[in-house]
Amino acid sequence: MRKPFVLVMLILACALTGCGHSYHWTQSHPDYRQVPYGDLAIAGTENAFVLTRAAWFAKKLEISTDSVQLKVTSFCEQVFLDELKRAYPSFTRISKEIHKAFPEESQKLDDRIFLKGHIPEQGVIVKDSEGKIPPRILILHEFFIGTDLKRELFFDYALIHNESADKKTSKNLSAVISYTLWDNEKQRPLFSAVDEVQKSIITPTMADMESLIRTSVQQIRKNMYAGVVR
Repeated sequence: MRKPFVLVMLILACALTGCGHSYHWTQSHPDYRQVPYGDLAIAGTENAFVLTRAAWFAKKLEISTDSVQLKVTSFCEQVFLDELKRAYPSFTRISKEIHKAFPEESQKLDDRIFLKGHIPEQGVIVKDSEGKIPPRILILHEFFIGTDLKRELFFDYALIHNESADKKTSKNLSAVISYTLWDNEKQRPLFSAVDEVQKSIITPTMADMESLIRTSVQQIRKNMYAGVVR
């Protein structure tokens, strides 16, 4: 007689504790044993930034609907680059043309989590804008900016086709970022991840946008440290 009661309690426990699919959002190569310290190259920022709910942001930020996407993403890209420059004294960029020539590849982080991005070819050494060969390249694949974003809705292939409900209010300014740290000397991905960053807001401002991007860069750096195989 107790079996139905036990079953009901187990179902309730799962509902309360969030039972379900457990995601792995990062993947490290077995030889990833040292994070980049003084020098780093970056690729992919020109096309990675995407503003969701553009009409909503245009109204809140008092920017025209026609230009909000370009203005906000350009601003966020520059903040992203500035924050990286502060962290890495020898900071360089891989040109847009070189990055576009990378083949598009899929990387599996979990049974249901895949990210796509342009990755250098095996056996091809990539040079930066000064013609030098950086040992590590941070390749930014996608950087979504919005409100109350959840990374599984972008990268879980069982959920990405679900329609999201129209939002009336927003609690958080959000970023969902996918990226790969590339070993340019041995031509292999050392570390790949999908990050989610949430910041509480009332009415968003460009200062809030700046804070979100700087926090996102800090999160990327923390994850690159945490992903080292010890």
